[in-house]
Amino acid sequence: MRVVGNDKSADRAAAKSAKIERLTDLHAGQMASIETRYGGRVSDAQESVETLAARWDSIQAEVERQPRYARAIFYWPLMLALMLFEVPVNRLSFELFFRESPTVSLGVAFLVGVILVTLAHRLGLLFCRFGYHIRKSGWVSSLVQIVLITAIMFALVYGVSVLRQGYLDFETQPQASFSDMLAGTGAVQAAGEMFKAGLGISGWIFFAINMGIIAVGLTASYFAHDPHPDFQAVDIQRKKAEKKLAHIKGQRADAEAIELRRHANQINRASA
Repeated sequence: MRVVGNDKSADRAAAKSAKIERLTDLHAGQMASIETRYGGRVSDAQESVETLAARWDSIQAEVERQPRYARAIFYWPLMLALMLFEVPVNRLSFELFFRESPTVSLGVAFLVGVILVTLAHRLGLLFCRFGYHIRKSGWVSSLVQIVLITAIMFALVYGVSVLRQGYLDFETQPQASFSDMLAGTGAVQAAGEMFKAGLGISGWIFFAINMGIIAVGLTASYFAHDPHPDFQAVDIQRKKAEKKLAHIKGQRADAEAIELRRHANQINRASA
């Protein structure tokens, strides 16, 4: 009886050992599968981080400072708000010409707002990085762009101000219909001269309001971007690459933790 009992115990021990060995082999295979699934992605993400970090280090050594810029989540909503604020400011400037279609007046006013804020964004960016281009001997192109954009903005704001002043003058002459004004007949012929005259007080006030909006956009653009043309982009890309690497590593770690718990449960059950 003792011999038979010893044989059964030995068989159970051998079976348990074989089962544990199979579970261990299965665990090793699962861990290898996890590494195959995530290893290449981790390697690629790590290589991207190292490449961007090397570029970041090179620029930082050149400028001897940390990157300076505002987050897009704050900057672009401000610029969008300025665009929308331009709509009620400029709408009445086009009301005289699109009196039968207020929607067109709103559309044109919004388009003017988009153009002005976009030009302010570009001009602020040029001013912000003008010092860099001076050092790199590329200042002529930047200066030409600054002069051209400034001239376009002043011309556009002045023209809109003339139209707004003309609308106000037209509203003060109710006896003159718009059709009469276009025909230039009778007493209203003098009213048509309002578009040929220079700006009056009301026109200059409107001009100042528009320029104030542009100044806000220009200032925001100046302080929201890094003076080095590549530092901001590289810094953003590096941070995104680091987050992506951490995310992939986290996924791998979670998969490995799940597999370790599963394996531990099976080993405990097999050893019981």
